[in-house]
Amino acid sequence: MALANDTWLTRKEAAEYAKTTTGTLATLAYEHRGPRFFKPSARKVLYRKSDLDAWIIGSTAEAAA
Repeated sequence: MALANDTWLTRKEAAEYAKTTTGTLATLAYEHRGPRFFKPSARKVLYRKSDLDAWIIGSTAEAAA
């Protein structure tokens, strides 16, 4: 859920926030498996912090008991 005051992050900032690499985010975007992103121009990719949070929470797995 996007908030009115949501923070926009570049791919580099998003990778730092999600503790991953820009290459991983690019690969996940290509495979349609990563967090939601926006391309306002051909060379610019932006992520909303709320979308990254939802992706991180949604991709957690519980350890087998």
